[in-house]
Amino acid sequence: MIQHIVLLKWKPGTTGRQIEQVTARAQELVDGIDTVEQITFGRNRARDDHGYTHALIVRLPDEAALTAYLDNPLRQRYVEEVIGPIGEELIEIDIPEDAHLERHASPSMRWDWSRTRHSASAEAAALRWEETHPDS
Repeated sequence: MIQHIVLLKWKPGTTGRQIEQVTARAQELVDGIDTVEQITFGRNRARDDHGYTHALIVRLPDEAALTAYLDNPLRQRYVEEVIGPIGEELIEIDIPEDAHLERHASPSMRWDWSRTRHSASAEAAALRWEETHPDS
């Protein structure tokens, strides 16, 4: 998996409505380019003194898909016609998944009950129960 990450800085005077159009029109990339698995679009919640307020993250299966995506005329039109008129600057980086780490909710116990050895006393108690309760 590889992620194509675009950091976006808008021109002064760009409206929220214009930014919403950038987000909405990204669906065309998902619908029109087979190798695009997912697009995430979001607003920066951390410091923004650098001016990059939004990010567009395109998830692709591999390097070949990335190359095809970058060369795709639909993507080139999106950058030129949708982002271009309101984008002041953008930074594009491509991040392969070199490692995948995640938090597990809780450790799980994986007992193999079929391999559990029963104690002799437990087996004797079960046998006594069966002898004293023949109809059970």
